[in-house]
Amino acid sequence: KINALANKARGGGYEGGSRYQTEPIFLNIANIHVMRESLRTLSDLCFPAVESTHWLSNLEKTQWLEHVRLLLSGASQIVDFMDDKQTSVLLHCSDGWDRTSQLCSLAMLFMDPFYRTTGGFQVLVEKEWLAVGHKFAQRCGHGDARSDNDQRAPIFVQFIDAVWQVTRQFPSAFEFNEKFLVVILDHLYSCLFGTFLANSDQERTKQRGQ
Repeated sequence: KINALANKARGGGYEGGSRYQTEPIFLNIANIHVMRESLRTLSDLCFPAVESTHWLSNLEKTQWLEHVRLLLSGASQIVDFMDDKQTSVLLHCSDGWDRTSQLCSLAMLFMDPFYRTTGGFQVLVEKEWLAVGHKFAQRCGHGDARSDNDQRAPIFVQFIDAVWQVTRQFPSAFEFNEKFLVVILDHLYSCLFGTFLANSDQERTKQRGQ
């Protein structure tokens, strides 16, 4: 909510509740900078070797699992409004291509078993991430040698982690398992295919034509 209020002061942010005859619900999911730092501390905890002496307390300090929990909780709230209360939901983050993609994808995964199939999950990623315009180049740092670029953030990685958490709880509800998710993450950074390159479909189309 703090970030939303700050963005509103700059002319962005969120619409007033009177416009939609309802009050906005803030999910308190942190921004990309917090997520980047959380993953960095988690990586430090695991590499080059796992420090097992205070593993659980150190893991908690990274806040990574808490961030994933907030994503899953937010998606569950969306499902509750749409499925149980038969209510429409307008969802957006500051720009519309980070937390929006995460939450929409997870909510659809929860509600529609098609997206829990191998082919359906591919459609979900293409529709809610690639077509929407999630900035894979910026967030993953493709083609950018600056490791300190403040636009890098593990947004898609976090989404895949959230999906993995659900597959662990309900394995029989999915046609795929963690091997499929690991392959997706491998090629998120391998750049072997053009799927996760560039920041939009328009940029990917231009790159294919070059």
